[in-house]
Amino acid sequence: MIPERAKQLLDKDGFISAYYEGVRAGQSCKEAFEAVNEEYKMFFDKYRYTDYRSFAESRDYAYRKFRKEARRALKHKFFKP
Repeated sequence: MIPERAKQLLDKDGFISAYYEGVRAGQSCKEAFEAVNEEYKMFFDKYRYTDYRSFAESRDYAYRKFRKEARRALKHKFFKP
């Protein structure tokens, strides 16, 4: 049986969420990333991201996509013809 934490880390959003847990706990961005990436390696015997930069690009893309969808939803909510 796969642990819940491993299931969380399989999903990109879950990995990012685990990263932000570390940041909120007081770790630097890079420390939080390295801790979560090591945890991922512990479960799956490989790293999810090769380095912090590749992770940051993925994280930033996900954030931009979320913001774009949120703006679109607000626009449609308030400006329905």
